[in-house]
Amino acid sequence: MEEYKGIIDKLVKSSYYQVLVIDVVDDKIYKYKYNDNEFVLDKELSYMDYLSKCSEFIYEDDLLNYVESLSLTKLDNEEKKLSIDYKMLDDIGNYSSFNDSIMVYDDNGKKMIVVLTVKINDKRRDNALISNKNNIDVKYKKMVDLVGLSILKIHNIMISDSGINFKREYIDSILSNMTNEFPEFNEAINSNAIDLYDRGKSTIMIVDDDKMTCSLIKKIFDKDYDIIIANNGKEAIDYLSSDENSSLKCNISCIFLDLLMPVLDGFSVLDYLNDNNYLTKMPVIIISGNYDKDTRNRAYSYQIADMLEKPFNVQVIRHRIENLINLYRSSNSLNNMMLEQHKELKNIVNSLVISYEMDNDICMKMIKRYTRILTMQVSVDYPEYNINSNMIDKIANSAVYFAIGNYTVPKSILYKKGIYTEEERSIIKMANINGGSIIKYVLSKNNNLIDPKCCYEIAKYYNERYDGNGYPEGLSGNSIPLSVQIASIAIEYSNLINTINPVDYDRVAALIIMESGRKFNPKIVESFKKVKDEFRNMTKVGD
Repeated sequence: MEEYKGIIDKLVKSSYYQVLVIDVVDDKIYKYKYNDNEFVLDKELSYMDYLSKCSEFIYEDDLLNYVESLSLTKLDNEEKKLSIDYKMLDDIGNYSSFNDSIMVYDDNGKKMIVVLTVKINDKRRDNALISNKNNIDVKYKKMVDLVGLSILKIHNIMISDSGINFKREYIDSILSNMTNEFPEFNEAINSNAIDLYDRGKSTIMIVDDDKMTCSLIKKIFDKDYDIIIANNGKEAIDYLSSDENSSLKCNISCIFLDLLMPVLDGFSVLDYLNDNNYLTKMPVIIISGNYDKDTRNRAYSYQIADMLEKPFNVQVIRHRIENLINLYRSSNSLNNMMLEQHKELKNIVNSLVISYEMDNDICMKMIKRYTRILTMQVSVDYPEYNINSNMIDKIANSAVYFAIGNYTVPKSILYKKGIYTEEERSIIKMANINGGSIIKYVLSKNNNLIDPKCCYEIAKYYNERYDGNGYPEGLSGNSIPLSVQIASIAIEYSNLINTINPVDYDRVAALIIMESGRKFNPKIVESFKKVKDEFRNMTKVGD
């Protein structure tokens, strides 16, 4: 970095706090600090890494203006010089005022951004910090007390006999209390998480049958990345779906993919990546050339990150890919932060699911048995439905959560005797929609036994009717999912058994059969007729 020191010596005085020399083309930034009457190199990092870390030390309200100012395009529009004021963390961890003089330096045709930073004295702020010292001491003591109590609670729960899920929820609640009370903990957690993530060497996967292309891309990136090479689409999918090499797979940051390959082509790989949510987590780069318009449009329909044509420019490809990787990482970090912010709400809704399971334990067991028996009979009677043993389990396990949306309806409406008002009817209809949302966003994340799609359909649509007069959407006939058509009869049977007192099993069966073609699919009713006695005997055993 000796060539930059002459520039710095000409431009700075001892009053400056630091100097940044930014080489946008080579994606480098050199940070100099003033020490012993001269500027010395303090840190060297990539331009993209620096921009991604700005949020850690630039005051939030000033961040956007600061980042936008470090742009050659903006500087050219501003006659190659800018001056901005902003707040930034200083050497002792307090926000102080700074001023940057930002200019473009042309080094033999190569443009670089030079940033001269000076700290602005703010006595009023310093006085405010001193006057708040007592408040800081009180907050610190409170933080120490909370950490001590939390450590004790975590220790006690870890040595208890409680189940793993309960322990996890209990510890989550402790950590949630800490981060809510002291946001500093949340910042520290996120920072450490980034450090842990960065410790592992990232991986780039190349899927191409052209050895020369694989060799070239490997040469560009193998210094900073682990490289995985698959010679065709099948090798790539086998690798990604295998339980082996899990650490390398977890660290995959980018996939280069050819479209024309033997055994299995690139579009088959794109289908797999799309189905398994890879395309939203990392950039997928199509490598090859001379594709026609339809092929390009089809590739871009998968929301790939970019398409590169051969031959490659080494410097351009490295710069573009590094930027894409950083962009996807930033997006994933933002998504994780949003999920973290909603964790407390999810825990609250999760407690609703637990209450539902405890309140309806016996009913859930009976509905599961009814649904399994009926689904097995339907599979025998109607082979065209293609119901296998796996689907039987899915429908039976999912049917039990049909009424979870009822927990979002006031009891005064839910158990009302008599005619509902229009407003009350709309609230009851929303119960099905709310139930589907609870399944989708909470239960499907915590229960491995249920099938999210099947469970969601039953919770949302079990009040639909075969004749189209149901709710919430007025579906009819086979537009109602098959899982719902089967489960709704098992649910109706259970409801009637619990409401008719004394129980008249023949009447219950007759009421269901009477609804054939109106409320229920006639085919499923025919299968019900064959198992109604089995329903009856099973219910008596349960009693």
